[in-house]
Amino acid sequence: MTGKTFLNGVTSRKRNFCLSSASLKFDTIYSYSSSPGQSQTFGFQSGYSLNLRYDFVTNLQLSDIVDSEYRGAQNKEPVFAFEHYFSSSTSGSALYTIGTVQQNVIRFLTSDGLVPLQPWWTECYGPSLSNLIDFHYNDLANSQAKGASFEAQLKADVHAYYLTTPGLLYSNSTPSPPPPYTNVSDGGYEATDQFGQEYIFDSSNGYGFLNPKNFSGMSIPDVLEAESYYAIVALSARQIMGAYVLTVPPNLRYSNSSSITQSEPLMFQKEISSNGNMNTVDVIFPALPFYLYANPDMLKFVLNPLFYHQENGFYPNGYSMHDLGTHFPNATGHVEGNDEYMPVEESGNMLLMAYAYFKFTGDASFLTQHYPKYRQWATYVIEYSLVPEAQLSTDDFAGTLANQTNLAIKGIVGLKAMSFVAEAVGDLRAAANYSDIASSYFAQWEQFAIDPSGTHTMLAYQSRGSFGLLYNTYPDKLLNLGIIPQSLYDMQSDWYPTISQVFGVRSRIIFP
Repeated sequence: MTGKTFLNGVTSRKRNFCLSSASLKFDTIYSYSSSPGQSQTFGFQSGYSLNLRYDFVTNLQLSDIVDSEYRGAQNKEPVFAFEHYFSSSTSGSALYTIGTVQQNVIRFLTSDGLVPLQPWWTECYGPSLSNLIDFHYNDLANSQAKGASFEAQLKADVHAYYLTTPGLLYSNSTPSPPPPYTNVSDGGYEATDQFGQEYIFDSSNGYGFLNPKNFSGMSIPDVLEAESYYAIVALSARQIMGAYVLTVPPNLRYSNSSSITQSEPLMFQKEISSNGNMNTVDVIFPALPFYLYANPDMLKFVLNPLFYHQENGFYPNGYSMHDLGTHFPNATGHVEGNDEYMPVEESGNMLLMAYAYFKFTGDASFLTQHYPKYRQWATYVIEYSLVPEAQLSTDDFAGTLANQTNLAIKGIVGLKAMSFVAEAVGDLRAAANYSDIASSYFAQWEQFAIDPSGTHTMLAYQSRGSFGLLYNTYPDKLLNLGIIPQSLYDMQSDWYPTISQVFGVRSRIIFP
């Protein structure tokens, strides 16, 4: 490119999270960086935005002066600016980086009190922020190469799966009518969606055209299922990693927990699109396939803070805790045990993640370290999972419900996973016992859970004619637990297309 480029950004150097009257300060530093690159001349300046912009428009250059008066964005709006000059004979490119850095990043409740945790990058590049910025700026080519490599591998793996397991773009079943919010006119298929957008419902494939005048803009693109699936998992990977922060572990004086070691980072997750809960077990669990695919050690890093609290007397209940704290970045736990009540869900999740980690790493030491806690949760699941009392599941937006079919199967497959955990640590008698209980529970569950029609499972034992997605059978396939027969999968696979609506399957509950 030729001519001059000018980049500026509003910045308030620090932002404080208000935690309490005796809070630890959490600073957010905004970084803007560039270098001469291929430009003929290069300039920079920070200061009052109005002055910088006027001077640049007037003189087409910056003064290379740094404004030392740090202030908030509302006070003589401060900006950082860079300019590169490319003459007509020296065309080229310039690199800019924009970033935010936090120190401290997490407030963690420990046996030493509330401890501020530093970001893991301080272990990699030292405490100097300038070292981090310099490395990040010069690492562009390497970062791009690694990103491209991961993307290429993910695409190749999705493609390889669909070569052996082709997907169907269309269902062979008769599509259901448009959903209740549509306004079908004259008995035809012209309709209005929940956003007031007109569309044409196509009864041959269940898809809608967003523009009824020229049949353009299909609501579901007519592309290969493999391509659609890749788009979903690629987006999911970004969302998973965007919610996490890695920290340096605290150097504790008073702790008997093996979940804190100085050689490995701790990983903290913020619940997004819902609230600010930290390390929520039933949000970690859906990310399990990503961890197992990308790096199973990440699963250990994110579970270790949960183990620390529950193995050091910071959680009083006999089942797994729901989360590590209700307000990110405060990992202050639930010392009174008053977290969100999802005991079967979270205990089953922890048992399944234990075996998943071992199956994909072969690291039995992690199971041995926490085996007493796994046994405690397994005891709870044995007592309360087959006929679960009214409680929340991971579909907590739906409220509490007793005798949830999908929740009960979570506990059952969790017990089967626990049998493999016990086997891995050499507790063979316990392994056989867990396996026998899981098999017995599944036989009873089939009697409770399958509708009298014999065509599908119900949403809740007591609700004849109800239905929902039985997604908690997935770990049985993922981990090859072998407790659920193929006949159950076949039954559900035959049933879902018959009740699928335009946008998929919705749960249905009928109260007696």
